[in-house]
Amino acid sequence: MIDTEELGDFSPLLGQGKNGESKIFESLYRVEEGVTDRIPAAVPVLAAGPPEPVNGDLSRWIVHTRTGVTFSDGSAFGPEDVVATYNSLIDPLFAAPIAADYDFLRSARQTGPDTVEFELTGAYADFDHRLFLAIAPAEAFAQPGPADRAELNRHPIGTGPYVLTESRPDQVVLTARDDYWGERARVRKFVIRRSDDDNARATQLRDGADGTVLPPELADAAAKDGYRVVPAVANDWRAITLPSGNPVAGDPAVRKALNFAVDRPGMVEHILGGHGAAMSTLINRVYGDIYDPAQDFGYDRAEAARLLDAAGWRVGADGIRERDGRRASFEIAYYPTEVLRRDLTMAVVSDAKKMGIEITPVAVDKKRMTPEYLAQTAFMLGGGGQPYTVDSQLYTKLHSRYAAPGVGSKWDNASDYVNPKIDQLLDAARGEVNPQRRTELYRQVQAEYHRDPAMLALVTTNHVYVMRDNGWRVTPTALEPHSHGVAWGPWYGLARWTR
Repeated sequence: MIDTEELGDFSPLLGQGKNGESKIFESLYRVEEGVTDRIPAAVPVLAAGPPEPVNGDLSRWIVHTRTGVTFSDGSAFGPEDVVATYNSLIDPLFAAPIAADYDFLRSARQTGPDTVEFELTGAYADFDHRLFLAIAPAEAFAQPGPADRAELNRHPIGTGPYVLTESRPDQVVLTARDDYWGERARVRKFVIRRSDDDNARATQLRDGADGTVLPPELADAAAKDGYRVVPAVANDWRAITLPSGNPVAGDPAVRKALNFAVDRPGMVEHILGGHGAAMSTLINRVYGDIYDPAQDFGYDRAEAARLLDAAGWRVGADGIRERDGRRASFEIAYYPTEVLRRDLTMAVVSDAKKMGIEITPVAVDKKRMTPEYLAQTAFMLGGGGQPYTVDSQLYTKLHSRYAAPGVGSKWDNASDYVNPKIDQLLDAARGEVNPQRRTELYRQVQAEYHRDPAMLALVTTNHVYVMRDNGWRVTPTALEPHSHGVAWGPWYGLARWTR
């Protein structure tokens, strides 16, 4: 199989299996398969049942752990392993890059032979959908230190159906465990190679690879060569960051005008081939009543022009707007190896030019994407890393806490957006006990975002997988996050394939 993700980084603290997709590790819960029109349920794996609030207090939750489970080194799984994994995740000594995603967690502690109690920083009604983190043995966290240097990162030990039997920069081999605590996997060996270049992966398919993920047009070509196409619905979005540090891209009038200036439905039709949907506020129909379609940005070039005129951006002799001697001009960086990012970037460039905004697309290597670069340069961003609650979809992307240098990852609040009203609403919704009130708060977030957008959200893109038909009956796909590759798609339930 050909993956898009970097090979290596096997520690849960580095994001390995953070949505329950790992084959080496397992989580307390995994994402329910076959449900794509709403947020799927959290299905127990290492948990013995659903989490329970302590005496109705949504800031304290109990999880009962499954018994009879063993790690790949033969040791027994227990609540102490859950406690150690989660506490290490939020411990600064481990420098976990995904720690910001769990800023709601204060601590975990064992309260019985099969019981873990989680103490949160405040009430959190959606906590059951935040327990997908992969679990490793407590012993792996005995010596605090940066997660990327830990032995676990090179020699992972998990309770999952597969073990790592080979790891090179260009290839990983997973082999099914004979001593797995559950039903033994029938697919005995899983070989993964890596390429982040869409066209290169398509070529490798023609050379005999068994499967990968591809943009729609390349997947259609693979289907003509006899490969099976498996589409998977995803809450994986693409957006242009508009950093506050850029005097044009960060101007509030330019931000809002661009949101009216781009033709999102046209992008879905012509670039995604229908494999996706328009998105403009980071909230879509999968969130049910929380989603307010009235707050979406429509394609309205007249409104875009009106906003720019009102803000003093006047059309110059060459058709490009100016204000106070400054041209309405900035750059957008994108990864050239990813066809969709490239084509969406070019569509934005074209639509913006019609409004008198000059955008220069710049192909960049991933190593160039430093926090300092992102603070000044717009970027074609992919998001939806943990889209199974509205809080995890919005909080780190819009809250001003993550605009501060050194807080969270470089992708969190990449526009350095500061809106006190949004902060207030996000904080209130996170801790709101009443479901109707929480829904109303998130609808207010969308209304405020429509008034003052942080970025240029464009589309959600579904993932299109292609695979050689070797006679396996595969499991249904799950609603997918931004992450895509051979951990997802038809391979999400690899251990349960049958013939």
